[in-house]
Amino acid sequence: MFLQYLINGLSIGSVYALIAIGYNMVYGILELLNFAHGDVYAVGCFITLALIVAKQHLVVAILGGMATGFVLNLAVERFAYRPVRFSGRVTPTISAVGIAYIMRNIIMRIWGPETYPFDIGIKTTYITVGHVVFGTLQIYIFFIALALMLAITFLLKRTKTGQAVLAISQSIPTAALMGIPVNRIIAFVYGAGAALGVAGGVLFCVYYESIFVGIGFMLGTMKAWMASILGGIGSLRGAVIGAIVLGLVESFVSGYVSTVYRDAFVWGFLILFVLIRPKGLFPAQIAEKV
Repeated sequence: MFLQYLINGLSIGSVYALIAIGYNMVYGILELLNFAHGDVYAVGCFITLALIVAKQHLVVAILGGMATGFVLNLAVERFAYRPVRFSGRVTPTISAVGIAYIMRNIIMRIWGPETYPFDIGIKTTYITVGHVVFGTLQIYIFFIALALMLAITFLLKRTKTGQAVLAISQSIPTAALMGIPVNRIIAFVYGAGAALGVAGGVLFCVYYESIFVGIGFMLGTMKAWMASILGGIGSLRGAVIGAIVLGLVESFVSGYVSTVYRDAFVWGFLILFVLIRPKGLFPAQIAEKV
C-alpha cells in the first residue's frame, strides 16, 4: 500500500506545484502575495468546462481556459495591482482580496453554487503491480504537470524574458534604467502564473472528476499557500518540492490515518514545520529593495 499512496501523493502534489509556482513567481519579484490567484484561475477552469460541454476539442478547451486566465490576470495586474504597487503591503493585499471576491461572484453569477462533473472523455485503465493498483490517469497527470514545470523553469532560466524577471526581482528601478520593460515583464509573470494555475486546476478537476465554485480558494489560497510555506516563499524550487511534500503528507495521512481528519493533520504538520524551519526548506534569496 505504501507504493499506492506514494503514487497518489506524487500525482496530486504535482498539481499543487503548478499553482504554487504562480504564487512564488509574483512574490519573487514584488514580495507581494497575490491572494486573487486562485479565484482568477478558477474562472479559467470553468471556461475550460464550458468549452468541453460545447464539444470543443480537449486541447482547444484547455488552451482556451489557460488563455482566459492569462488575459484576465493581465487586466487585474494593470487595473488593480499596478496603481498600488508601491503603496506598501496592506493596500495591494486589500486589492487582491477584493478581486478574489469579484471573480468568485462572477463564477456564482454564471455557473451557480453547484458542483459539476468534469469528464474529459478519457477512459482510465488500471494497472496492477503486485498489490498496487493505480490508474493511468494518475500517470498522465504527473507527467503533464512535470512537463509544464520544466517548461516554465526553462523559460525563466534560459531565455531573455527569464533573465529580465531575475533582474526585476533584484531591483525594479535598476532594471528600468537598464532598458528592461518592467511593467510588461511583471504583467507577463502575472499572466503566466494564472495560465499555469488553470492547467493545475484542470488537472485537479480531472483527478477528482468534479469542479465547484470554491476550487480557487481551496487550491489557490489554501493548498498553494501551504506548499509555498513548506518550500520557501519566493523560491520556485521550494514551491515544487513543498507541493510534492504536501501531496505526499495528504496521501499518507488519508491512507494510514483517516480522510476525515486529513486536513487537521496536515495543518498540524505545517504548524510544527514552521516552528522548526519558519523560512521553509529552500528560502529564496531575495535582495532587499532600497
